Amino acid sequence: MATTITPNIVTVNTTVVTAPTVSQLQQSGAIISIGGTTLAANTYQYCGSLAAVTAILSAPLTLTSLAWASGSVTATSAATLELGTGQTFYTTIAGAVPAGYNGTFLATVTGTNTFTYALATNPGTETSPGTYLPDDAAFVRDAATTFFAQGSTVGVYVLELGPQVSQAAAITALGTYITGHLAPQQFYAYLTPRAWDSSSVSLAALAANYESPSGQTYFFVSTSLANLPNYATNKAVFATVYSPTAATTEVQAAQPFYQWLVNNPSAASPLAPMAYRYAYGVTPWAQQGNAANINTILTDYGNAILTGAQGGISTATLFRGTTMDGVQSAYWYGIDWFRVQVQQALAAAVINGSNSNPPLIYNQAGINSLLAVANRVGRDAVAFGCAQSVTITATPFSTYVAANPANYAAGIYNGFSATVVGPSGFLTITFNLTASQLPV
Repeated sequence: MATTITPNIVTVNTTVVTAPTVSQLQQSGAIISIGGTTLAANTYQYCGSLAAVTAILSAPLTLTSLAWASGSVTATSAATLELGTGQTFYTTIAGAVPAGYNGTFLATVTGTNTFTYALATNPGTETSPGTYLPDDAAFVRDAATTFFAQGSTVGVYVLELGPQVSQAAAITALGTYITGHLAPQQFYAYLTPRAWDSSSVSLAALAANYESPSGQTYFFVSTSLANLPNYATNKAVFATVYSPTAATTEVQAAQPFYQWLVNNPSAASPLAPMAYRYAYGVTPWAQQGNAANINTILTDYGNAILTGAQGGISTATLFRGTTMDGVQSAYWYGIDWFRVQVQQALAAAVINGSNSNPPLIYNQAGINSLLAVANRVGRDAVAFGCAQSVTITATPFSTYVAANPANYAAGIYNGFSATVVGPSGFLTITFNLTASQLPV
């Protein structure tokens, strides 16, 4: 075959290598709604402000009548109830007149726009029907209010699961949603309704599916001192025990939830410990008279909003930033950061390698190329404060192929390994002091 001769002395061939989109997984978290918004079931919306969350809340229900009958109250609403006749649900009426109608009840849908709920005694004659925000909408509003009180650097998703007949059913629905979106993973963290604490055993069972070291799903839960042990040893749970004097509108777990999502490690802004980060819009525990309970919470690896009084700081702070396995949560964040970034970087290198000249081939040179990619991510992990050290090794091509000939034929390489030492912050310091009368 004849070679074509051209006047060009040099021909330059250009290969396009596309950089991967930066992963935003660890900045993606969802406030859970179970019928509290206008979103369709199993859909979500990103909200960059409190106003954006407020705009999607379900409309308040206006009670057009309240009637006492046989130990229950029948309420008629001007708004359409989303549940069907015979279904039960938890609801809160607040603002109705007389006040005896106000409270949280397990209600049963009895017909079009009507529901009944048990009441111990007749509270009196209804004189002015009230308007109230359904429980689930109130939680979303309150959670978002606490969340954005911490700052506006990061927004939050609202995940609508749709109305559920019980808290247990809602937790099951969340589990089904997460399982259906693990590939690719949809959200890194979930802020669960405070009311779910009464179903804490079910919630703990759901979280147990993600407590392995490779789990990259976390649940930020509001709990009580009594229910905290239900989550014991669970790496996937960041539990906050709300203070006794907290307003009912506070969702204190939204504070660490915000702090978790606002992390965005870089060389200029290394990952900081979660412990002792400032908290706004929440009521800290009063230490006087609560010392025993606070010590129990922290000993059991729960978290609490306290003050920085020992440091002369009056601003409320988060104590102590641990997941329920007793590990500092920033440690797991750093480990996950490396996992997320190295997976994406290696996948991008393989894809680009099939579109490059020379291509990425399954040989020693190819392994060396991918090892260099992984080492770059490891160096970034250290520089970004996500790891103390990262050591990556790769089994040589000849050694691996000799031991795994079928893998070579299938294009599978399983010879990389990494040892990552995660970050850790100071939680307590002991200062040893000797008082001496001897002359110096």
